[in-house]
Amino acid sequence: MVISRGGIKMKQAALHQWHKHHNKGIAEFHKAHEIEIQCGENGKGLLAKWERFFYNNVISPLKNIK
Repeated sequence: MVISRGGIKMKQAALHQWHKHHNKGIAEFHKAHEIEIQCGENGKGLLAKWERFFYNNVISPLKNIK
């Protein structure tokens, strides 16, 4: 079976392998970004402040409950 993805034709097995590799990279990025947020090293902009606020007041307490 051939699947068209943005003009590129990929077989199902190749697409599956690419997607697994892509998801692994995304997971590694999120893990590293979470560590940056915990250390307060994710920047000084408004979005970075919101990320830290949300992480410290919502995500972190929820992780402690589990």
